[in-house]
Amino acid sequence: MNVNLKNNKTFLLIIIGIYILTFIIISKNINTPYLWYDEAGQFFISKGLNHDSNPMENEKGLIDVVKNNAFYNLDPGGFSILLHFWTQISNSHIWLRFLPFIFFVGILLSVIYLSYLWLKNLNIALLLGFIPILIPTFIRMGFELRAYSMEILGAMLGVVALEKLKNKISVKYLFLWGCVFSFFITSRYSEIVIIFVVSIYVLYFILILKLSLIQKITAVLSYSLPILISLTYIYFFALVYQNKNIEQVAYLPYISNDINILFTPNDNLIYISFIAFLIILYFMKNRFTIIKKYQLLISLTISINVFFVFLSFIGKHPWCPFSNRCISFFSITLLCIIAFLGELIISNLKKYEFLKYFIIPSLIFILFLKRNTLTIRQVQNNTYYNFVKTDIKNFNRIYVDWWESPCIRYLFEYGKLKTTEKSDYPEKFTFGKYIRHGFYKGKISRDDFIKLHPKMNNLLEYDLLITPELIDYGFSDKWKLIDGTTNFFIKR
Repeated sequence: MNVNLKNNKTFLLIIIGIYILTFIIISKNINTPYLWYDEAGQFFISKGLNHDSNPMENEKGLIDVVKNNAFYNLDPGGFSILLHFWTQISNSHIWLRFLPFIFFVGILLSVIYLSYLWLKNLNIALLLGFIPILIPTFIRMGFELRAYSMEILGAMLGVVALEKLKNKISVKYLFLWGCVFSFFITSRYSEIVIIFVVSIYVLYFILILKLSLIQKITAVLSYSLPILISLTYIYFFALVYQNKNIEQVAYLPYISNDINILFTPNDNLIYISFIAFLIILYFMKNRFTIIKKYQLLISLTISINVFFVFLSFIGKHPWCPFSNRCISFFSITLLCIIAFLGELIISNLKKYEFLKYFIIPSLIFILFLKRNTLTIRQVQNNTYYNFVKTDIKNFNRIYVDWWESPCIRYLFEYGKLKTTEKSDYPEKFTFGKYIRHGFYKGKISRDDFIKLHPKMNNLLEYDLLITPELIDYGFSDKWKLIDGTTNFFIKR
């Protein structure tokens, strides 16, 4: 092998082989037939319905997709609209999960492309492309029927855009990137924050160009008009209904409520320490060539993270860097870590040539250790299998709680159970309902929420109760779990 591995075809073929094997393993996630509550709700929103629609209700059009997204979701709705057209081809769980998987592949390609752009070494770039695969949240979001993988890709493309535009700006490229961002900001609200910060850098690039005033105005409009059109849509067709005053959502963490979340648990403290380390590096950029090389990336990472901390400090955005709800700013930080790791690998290979022999075995060993995280293990995915092994003919009245209602409706109306016991669905089923997201702000406590649902002892007219959590229904000694299940209850 060459020390830098730059032109080593054997290494390239081995890496490609490991990618193929890894994709074979993670592709099993596409065949997960159970859509949990948020996923099933997302599916029905794309049909112009919602989590609480009646069984067998007729699908509706695009206008109803927008309306239901506004009242039963907490995002701008771009993914719901995209999914609406996606399901015109098929409603199969495999086809549905293939959509977020496409974005996941885009994430990997973005990491590989940026790594190659920075390191000029394709083999090392391909090696670094495995990092998102090793992060459990990224893998899970890569197959979950939600907008998260779309959001992650949009955030990473923001970095790609800046790396390209810092060297070459034209009206055509500005317009194209404006169109790209106008699409991705419809994924989730946190993506708007990312693109806002990225856009400040883009506008700065335009400002320092030696152009006439008219040329600069043309450049700014070419970039910003597509984004402004999307923002107008988002405000009038989503935000004003979902959270007009951008109030806190009760179940999410905000620094304004507890500043200690910046430092606890230890993972958060490590994350904040890394951002502080980046700030120190930025002020030392003129002393070290390697830091100056990544000046833009470091500056962007700091700006985005500080902005999100500020937003959480004033109670406008949750802050939990390792949560899927804050995955966008974590994605930018991850790119910074990947860049540093790539430089570390290359510099050590130059110093210690023998390390080249450990790269492939180490990668295989790490993938082996992380093998369990490569397959999604949804907490409630046993609901589908419980139906498979439970003869519902033995039950005359079945109560399904709010959490499982959209999941079971998908299974029987579109999913794997569509052709099973047609005569028993939906006649035997009574479905509980939730409260729309628009009303579930900090003003409603968990106790208030529980009061909206029946207690277990008030459900004794049913002979099968499907619920994952007893807490919402109150403890009762009159119900017991069916053997081998965690959410199918029968009377004692």
